Amino acid sequence: MSIKKTLFISAALSMTLFLNGCSSSDYQATSAGRQVQFIDTKPAETCQFIGKAEGRRSTFFSGLKTHSELIRDAATDLMNKAAAMGGNVIYNAQDASLQYVSDIAPTDAVMVGEVFSCK
Repeated sequence: MSIKKTLFISAALSMTLFLNGCSSSDYQATSAGRQVQFIDTKPAETCQFIGKAEGRRSTFFSGLKTHSELIRDAATDLMNKAAAMGGNVIYNAQDASLQYVSDIAPTDAVMVGEVFSCK
């Protein structure tokens, strides 16, 4: 293998590892975010609707992540935002990404949901 080819492969691998390393730390659940639950049945009448929230995962520094991995990060972002709003339940969460485009080219992953506070 030529030196140019070896240098190119080394640079490409280094950049991939760098981008993956930069991307993972921002998408960790906070202690409050870990307390938030996703539900698929309408919350009880005693739950208070707080508002809608959106979790997002940019593809710019995502490295070689699949859409499933990106949407998982967006869900974590949504949980953190719901907790910051004072909620502990997310109802009707949906993948609002441009799914048909993301199968061809990476797009930002977006998850939306309704935030409730249930005691």
